[in-house]
Amino acid sequence: MFLMDTLTKALFYVFLAGSMLGIGLKVGKEELLTVVRDKDWLVRMFAANFLLIPAVGILAARALAMKPQNALALILLACAPGGMGALQFLTKKKDEAALAYGGGTTVLLSFLSIFLSPVLIALALPKGMTLTIPYGKAVLFVSLFMLLPLVLGILFHGTALRKLAGPVALIGTLAFIGIVVKLLAVTKLAKGEVGKKGLIGIVLFILISMLIGWILGGPRKFTRPVLATSSSMRNAALGLAIAVRSFPDLAVLAPLVAFASIMVPVNLLFMVITKVGGKKAEKRAAEK
Repeated sequence: MFLMDTLTKALFYVFLAGSMLGIGLKVGKEELLTVVRDKDWLVRMFAANFLLIPAVGILAARALAMKPQNALALILLACAPGGMGALQFLTKKKDEAALAYGGGTTVLLSFLSIFLSPVLIALALPKGMTLTIPYGKAVLFVSLFMLLPLVLGILFHGTALRKLAGPVALIGTLAFIGIVVKLLAVTKLAKGEVGKKGLIGIVLFILISMLIGWILGGPRKFTRPVLATSSSMRNAALGLAIAVRSFPDLAVLAPLVAFASIMVPVNLLFMVITKVGGKKAEKRAAEK
């Protein structure tokens, strides 16, 4: 009931490939390599997404009174960074450095989560629960729909095809909107099953994750919102893939879907606030 149909999957593939192709066309190889070479950034990214946020989620799942399926979903998402929906917000950066850090960080987190998230989840799960991880499918998915379009974009970055970056990104955005509209009925049902307390808990966890990302974003202005967004957009796709294969009681799917739907408007609001704040700061600087 809560899994994507063929059309929704196709829209997701278009969104993902279009976003990554657009990043490659806009920023090129050297800017993206800067992200990998920035050791301080890598430490901050790792600490936020594989240490602090998982710790918050696991402690909350164990200490707070919540439905078992909500607690399990919280553990899955807390331990699984690299939500690909973050590209919808991170690819809207005009600054090339911010765009490179946003795209590069999303790819790194998505790839690392395939191997690191199962370890964290297994440590947090109650005894007797085991995980089945689709490693091969996950690696193939990231390679085909993230790495390959990014590499293709980089290859054509210095050519006339770079002009297609805007239209390609627009196609990705339209596909993302299509996904949201297509899943409205499903997400409404999922939110109803989670309940008001569960929804409040999801919002609080997203905001806490965002705050952790913002604090660890570093001294540079453009990296704080990048890490805030990439940290709060958790990897619901990986969580769903693990849940379907690992847990016979699929009640955990509802909170996973609810989380995926809520983190989109929260990050949209965050993007608007940061943009407005940035413009006001620029205006004040210009008036001095």
